[in-house]
Amino acid sequence: MTYHIARAAGRQWSESAAVLGLRHATLINAAGGASHLEVRLYELRAGTIIPAHRHPFEESWYVFSGQGQRTVAGLTYQVAAGDYGFSPVGVGHALAATDEDLSWLSVRAPKPPAFRGAAISLPAAGVAGEDLGRPSETDPRHRFAGHFEVTDLAPPAQLSMPGYHGPKIRNISVHMLVDRLLGAQHHTLFVAQIAPRAGHGQAASEHYHPFEEIYYFLSGGLRGMLDGDEVEVAAGDLLWAGVDATHGFVNERDEPATWLEAQSPVPPDSEAFFFPDDWRALAP
Repeated sequence: MTYHIARAAGRQWSESAAVLGLRHATLINAAGGASHLEVRLYELRAGTIIPAHRHPFEESWYVFSGQGQRTVAGLTYQVAAGDYGFSPVGVGHALAATDEDLSWLSVRAPKPPAFRGAAISLPAAGVAGEDLGRPSETDPRHRFAGHFEVTDLAPPAQLSMPGYHGPKIRNISVHMLVDRLLGAQHHTLFVAQIAPRAGHGQAASEHYHPFEEIYYFLSGGLRGMLDGDEVEVAAGDLLWAGVDATHGFVNERDEPATWLEAQSPVPPDSEAFFFPDDWRALAP
């Protein structure tokens, strides 16, 4: 498969067999074609605790609603909507929903192993972490978490990020959440937004990557071409594009299109974006 769309209307939830009060909806994994990523939505009932555990993959998260307490490597954060964070490979972490049900997006990379007998989640010793309160980018103790507001986005401009800068992706704003600065080695997570009425030639020209990526739409929507297929995506939908899958988008709506984006493997520092039209133009 070169791309996959998980529609909000078709979401299927599964109850956890290990934690009563926890459920998840898988949006993309190997069954959908992914080789590097697994993405899930989670909901945790108020008063429920997920005990300390560790994984053979790294995991990032972004909170949509509710209140909770998340402990990572002996640091405890009081989390709510707009908070995000990261658990490194093999590092113990725990989570509790406190006064309200908690919902969040989880990105795992490399994807959990699927071979026979693979260890996916292992118990970890419970640690009474130092309570740091809400995540803060100005407190140097806050190693694995942060907070995002839409006002953190810069005005829309040409894309400028590791791997690419130039005019082929325009009217876009990007705010990094999880990357190497936070300790991630296998994936990135960030918020992106394309301005309203960014039509043909004014948004994301058709391109492809040597990595796979997902878009989880928070608001608005885009019209896109995915390997030659025209699609519409909107809030609550997830789009996955595989390695070498061509994709380009325009925003024909009167509101910005805003999404969470994850990439894996981590894009190279250069030559991360390829534009077919540029290469076709070199043909004699």
